[in-house]
Amino acid sequence: MSSGISGTLTALPDTFSIAAWESDGRSLDELRHLVESHGLRVWEIAALNLGARDATLAQAEVIARQAAALGPQWILTNVGAPVDLARCELFDEVCTLLDTLGGGVRPAIEYLPFTPASSIGTTLPLINHVGTDRARILYDVWHHFRGPDTFAELDAAPADTIAYVQFSDALPMMSDDLVHETLERRTFPGEGELDLVAYCDRMRAKGFDGVVSVEILNADWRHDDQFEFARRAAASTRRFWP
Repeated sequence: MSSGISGTLTALPDTFSIAAWESDGRSLDELRHLVESHGLRVWEIAALNLGARDATLAQAEVIARQAAALGPQWILTNVGAPVDLARCELFDEVCTLLDTLGGGVRPAIEYLPFTPASSIGTTLPLINHVGTDRARILYDVWHHFRGPDTFAELDAAPADTIAYVQFSDALPMMSDDLVHETLERRTFPGEGELDLVAYCDRMRAKGFDGVVSVEILNADWRHDDQFEFARRAAASTRRFWP
């Protein structure tokens, strides 16, 4: 459940849903027309996994083809293997492949506290290797507060590494299972326990004025009224990003 808040409303499809669309005999051109007919545009496609070389490049080719048709600005990317020189060199190949086959689309690495790229510091080597003109970091407020970083690391992060921000709040932890917590127990901004005011103040201090993607993953809302979900997500987020 996510939606973009910016000057233009955005759609955020994932590569698996796009593949399912095509498996039903429908084309990517049809999908793009459907998105645009509702006054939307595709902002990102999720998610590329930077892991073993062959699997990563094969998936990158599929996503690049989807990107060439749908025109996103970013490919949400997660890291599934240790960040070492081999992974940095592979990331360089991925950036080139997405640029040449995907119409200039770039990867945005989302650091996750339960993956090898668990923080800003463990993600920066990949960005530094290829340059911020070819890739950037997706800053997710949930992962900041549930991961190892403090505000000191956020303050020190270079402003030009920011691709965009994913925004939500979090209910108090019920277990140490971070995957379950992030997928099932997020909540609307201002209705949880995260210090969102301090986070937003720091991002604005960096000069950030880009896209805020509302990502409220919550088991209780998956089968409820999606129009009410969208209304509450937008209204609660705009309290922090007027």
